[in-house]
Amino acid sequence: MSKFGTGRGPKSFPIAAKSMRRFATTFVRDQDGSMTIVAICAFLLMIVFGGVGIDMMYAELKRVKLQNTLDRAVLAAADLEQTLDPSAVVTDYMEKMDLADALTSVTVTQNGSSRSVSADGSYTTPANFLRALNVENLIAAGSSTAAEQRSDVEISLVLDISGSMGWNSKITNLQTAARDFVDVMLPAEPTPGVTSISIVPYNANVNVGETLSSHYDIQDFQTYSHCVTFADAAFTSLGIDPNVEQSRLGHFDRYSTNWRSNSPSLDYWCSPDDYSSIIPFSTNANALKRHINGFYADGNTAIDLGMKWGTALLDPSAQSVATALITDGDVDAAVSGRPVAYSDQTTSKVIVLMTDGENTTQYDLRDSLKEGYSDIWVDERGLGNPRDDRFSVLVEGTGTDSDTYFWVRNEYDRWSSRYRTGPDGGNNARRMTHAEVYDRFGVRGAALKFWWTPEDDGWISYSEYRNYYYGVQTTVRANEADSRLSTICQQARNAGIVIYTIAFEAPARGQTAMQDCASSPAHYFDVDGLEISDAFDAIARDITQLRLIQ
Repeated sequence: MSKFGTGRGPKSFPIAAKSMRRFATTFVRDQDGSMTIVAICAFLLMIVFGGVGIDMMYAELKRVKLQNTLDRAVLAAADLEQTLDPSAVVTDYMEKMDLADALTSVTVTQNGSSRSVSADGSYTTPANFLRALNVENLIAAGSSTAAEQRSDVEISLVLDISGSMGWNSKITNLQTAARDFVDVMLPAEPTPGVTSISIVPYNANVNVGETLSSHYDIQDFQTYSHCVTFADAAFTSLGIDPNVEQSRLGHFDRYSTNWRSNSPSLDYWCSPDDYSSIIPFSTNANALKRHINGFYADGNTAIDLGMKWGTALLDPSAQSVATALITDGDVDAAVSGRPVAYSDQTTSKVIVLMTDGENTTQYDLRDSLKEGYSDIWVDERGLGNPRDDRFSVLVEGTGTDSDTYFWVRNEYDRWSSRYRTGPDGGNNARRMTHAEVYDRFGVRGAALKFWWTPEDDGWISYSEYRNYYYGVQTTVRANEADSRLSTICQQARNAGIVIYTIAFEAPARGQTAMQDCASSPAHYFDVDGLEISDAFDAIARDITQLRLIQ
């Protein structure tokens, strides 16, 4: 037997134990060993927290997916143009995203012109690492509510049709945008609530139109055209009292020098045609679009006058006008009681004001030429052809038979004339009103036809002739019009009217005016070209107010 086997056997355990104690003591005292324990513990903690993070991140991804799906679902379901069952719309969205089991409830509230849809969901994800902490599952929950409130709406669409709108297809682009706006606000399919739209085209003036003007007390010295003038004080209030007499603009062509009667080239400062007239309180989309199709560009720019009529057709003072139009069959009975009081919380009042320019000078006939009778007589000779009419002008006297008249015999030759006692045609001649004269001749054309030769012959003074030739006077300058516009915009905002403004390729001054008028910077649009359609579409969508509210 070797000495290793017999000599060490009985003593091996005490020696081994002593060696282990020495090793343990040395290990405890050894700093390197101490760091290894810390590192191991830290590593273990990293594994634990990393696993917890993975569980949490996975649950958050599920929550985001659930919330986004709920948001999209309730927005689609709350849309008043959505004809499907709102609850079914939400369920369909959830099923398509493989979240059908997560949908816990859908609540639909619909009352007249509004719809609100709420949906809740909950998704359970099994825990992995968190089980070590006795957490078996994580819950991903979501909740969303969307509402669309299409309350009763009264809209004034105040549109610039001045001469500059004829450049670069601007009038065509406006017509497209305005028609699309009407289609959104007055869709073919019936929708909750009543929306009425008044279209107020404007250029140098606002053509009130024969129909609407008949329900206002407007001076009747002429009825060829239907434009109203306003004092500055009128812009401190929103309405136009239909029972208070309003000043009528004179009927005239400011520039034409054509002295032939009934010249086809006359361009009246206030159009006698219905193409540019106001359409009040309409619920008929087709009629509105037909009217928009008839726009053409002409004239100066008076934004303040457009805005004045835009507010007047939203002001409760126009209720009697709407009632009369309903009685006459000119507007639908659905607008009965409109314009409602400003305090009516169920009805929104909106103005959409658009321009491509800036305020310009406003004009009217001199007071001496605006109303009453002129010094011109006409003999129509019973022939029914105005080109054969014979005219004569009182140049001296007071209108008695012995007074001197300048006769204008030949329509085509103003030099074929003479001075006689009494008017040409004798008792068959009748005295013309100023309005009648300026319906047939431009202001300058009339001066050339009737007053140039008498002045040249010494029968009237040059100042008298000049008074006729420059028979149009300035009534409102651009700065004053800007001030009037700013004043009435402020009054409208104070009354709770929402004002959207569009500067359509407008110069800096026009942009400033639109920014000043808008309800807020978010209600102002600065657009070029086809962008005008985007602006009108955004406004229409904003009016319908489809939005997430939770």
